[in-house]
Amino acid sequence: MKKLEINKNDLKNNIDIIKNIASASNSNKTKIIAVVKANGIGLDLIKYSKFLIENEITTLAVAQTEEAIRLRNADIKEEIIMLSPITQKKELQLLIENDITLTIGSLYELELVEDLIEKLEKEEVRAHIKIDTGFARYGFLYNNLQDVITVFETAKKVKIVGMFTHFSNPNNKKWTNLQFSRFMECIQNVKEAGYNPGIVHASESTAFLKYPEMRLDAVRIGSAFQGRTLVKVDGLKKLGNFKSSVTEIKTLPKGYNISYGNIYKTKKITQVAIVPVGYADGFNKDRLRDDFTLKNNLISVGMEIKKIFKDNSLKVKINNSYYKVIGRLGMYHSIIDITGNQDIKIGDEVTLNITPLQANNEIRREYI
Repeated sequence: MKKLEINKNDLKNNIDIIKNIASASNSNKTKIIAVVKANGIGLDLIKYSKFLIENEITTLAVAQTEEAIRLRNADIKEEIIMLSPITQKKELQLLIENDITLTIGSLYELELVEDLIEKLEKEEVRAHIKIDTGFARYGFLYNNLQDVITVFETAKKVKIVGMFTHFSNPNNKKWTNLQFSRFMECIQNVKEAGYNPGIVHASESTAFLKYPEMRLDAVRIGSAFQGRTLVKVDGLKKLGNFKSSVTEIKTLPKGYNISYGNIYKTKKITQVAIVPVGYADGFNKDRLRDDFTLKNNLISVGMEIKKIFKDNSLKVKINNSYYKVIGRLGMYHSIIDITGNQDIKIGDEVTLNITPLQANNEIRREYI
């Protein structure tokens, strides 16, 4: 048995807190766009999206065509924004046929969408324009104003209903301010050219919480709904308890090998419990360190050195007490040292520290 439990009361609590913060942003009330990519940020794409809608979050955003289509197939009729520009014609056709709001990041993409709309004999397709203010991923370069204006000038059946950018490092205030000023200058130029940019948005969860002045017409919220934020917010609750159970208990002699690699042997008679959860389920799934700057590499080395002087062993909770994982973690199993505790028995519940986004998507999400 494996499952990720999501407490509905805690999720509603977090939604209400975020809604209240957004409501206080300005007199027009900042719109919330819920980012439900990556299987609903780990909370189950369909269950999570429907819960958001029940709580009056009526605009969803995804990053892949499959996510958008799954939402439509689940009879979700609310607005869905595809945050990534799509250039594959078959995917674009699916999105257009399912009334998904698109993202346009180049004149080529605009032409592609216009051609498909014509062939499909659609009246209109809604789209947001993506502005690249320093991420180098998708979108018009912030200083290439003419191409942005050309979109408004030449769009026929593509209706521009919004413009947005994406911050690359919202914890860096100076850099984020620069990205924000680039974006706002672009928006101002569009307005001065006589066009309506539609809903303007730039902030994701971290920037939403750190920079009230950057909330604009809308914000894109993902991790904040989970209570897993880089900015402390009173009242937010962390979501997601990964549960499993003890499937076997045995007593091993001194000097007995534990798990793969023969890297761990018992130092005394040891009682162990087997739990059917391993790294393939997301347990102890380390974040990859992909920042290779000298400063951040030195910080990472320092953190590793600090670990030498404290107990960093992997643990699980059984019957309200914590026990160490011993031996190498398996793909689908863990071996737990329960020596000295005779109360643990097969079938007892085990709680593991696995964040929703890291948990294998095949694991059942249960809303309680």
